Amino acid sequence: MHGFRVPVAIVLAAGIALTPVAPGDAAAAPGWQLSFRGGAESFINDLAATGPADAWSAGRRRTKEVDPSDGSYVTAPLIRHWNGRAWTPFPNPAGPRGSLLRQVSLIDASSPANVWTAGTAVVAGSGDAATRSVLSRWDGERWRLMGSGRTTITDLDVRDGGSAWIVGRDDRTGGAFFKRFRDGRWTSLPAPVSLREISVRSSGDIWGWGPAAVMRWDGKAWHTVSLPAIAAPAAPEPAYGPVRVRFDAVLAAANGDVWVAAGFQQGDWSQPGTVLLRRHGGTWEQIRLPGDVVTTLSDDGSGGIHAATSRQTITATPDGQDPYGYTTLSIDALRYTDGVLTRRPITPTTTGFQWSDLVAVPGTGSALAAGFGWRPPQGDVIFRYWGP
Repeated sequence: MHGFRVPVAIVLAAGIALTPVAPGDAAAAPGWQLSFRGGAESFINDLAATGPADAWSAGRRRTKEVDPSDGSYVTAPLIRHWNGRAWTPFPNPAGPRGSLLRQVSLIDASSPANVWTAGTAVVAGSGDAATRSVLSRWDGERWRLMGSGRTTITDLDVRDGGSAWIVGRDDRTGGAFFKRFRDGRWTSLPAPVSLREISVRSSGDIWGWGPAAVMRWDGKAWHTVSLPAIAAPAAPEPAYGPVRVRFDAVLAAANGDVWVAAGFQQGDWSQPGTVLLRRHGGTWEQIRLPGDVVTTLSDDGSGGIHAATSRQTITATPDGQDPYGYTTLSIDALRYTDGVLTRRPITPTTTGFQWSDLVAVPGTGSALAAGFGWRPPQGDVIFRYWGP
């Protein structure tokens, strides 16, 4: 369906045409359709797709085993594969010797025979007292253990040619790390303390970010990127400190563009509103989305992007337990293509849908969106967008 195009009023920079479309103009297809519905015991953390007949979801499922240390249910990893017709359970990678894999938090792939996962394992019999990160690679025939340690991996980026990049922190020292896998071995590279996630265009052009900074790797060193000034919205009264800019996602697109999703934070509280920055030809443009909270950006491979977002309102509640209350107005995907930003609703707010991830499907105009519906029937869900 055509959905709603973002009103012209939100554009701060010239050159981006945004035209509203009336709700009555929406067509039955193309549009977002339910692709998979799971149960309340399973959760999706991440998605990956290499083509219309090869996509992956990764997460965890709740088992019937109870952890005696805290009475919670023990989890196990859960990977599903899309073959172009259906989502089916896929064999899980194993943890290192003496450890049990509890979940897969990240998945990325460059082909059906080059699929990487990052997960968390615990030493058998220790409860959650001794956790380890686990990196695994599916080579088209079996899973291979690619590394494990007392670390937390916060991002994983896989490229053609067998290269992979990881970012994270050392759980023992708290220090950040940035590593590349190539030619069968890992190489440690300099890591800014604030680095949390990356978007790799090439080995000499990697964009990284943390909550307070956007950085660029030139193949030898990281450099902080100077961004245009972003006006923060006013906080509801009574205010609880200043509203500051927070970086939520960065995408180094294949066509040379760079996208930054800048949100807003006031102390421990998120403020609705996002500014999308687009770097095109060395110049930054801004698109202001006053009520949106953008969580994910994905390259469609054709000069456009997909973005996961929710529109929210915020109300001060000085007499309540929390200072602010939030209301979700819509759960949407934004699509930017040919200079036009289009809003397409994914699922009604009555489902209680909470975002996990959104990825473009290479070679098509479609995308996959995953999350969890908190209202009955509870469960993890995957939606697919069909059409251009």
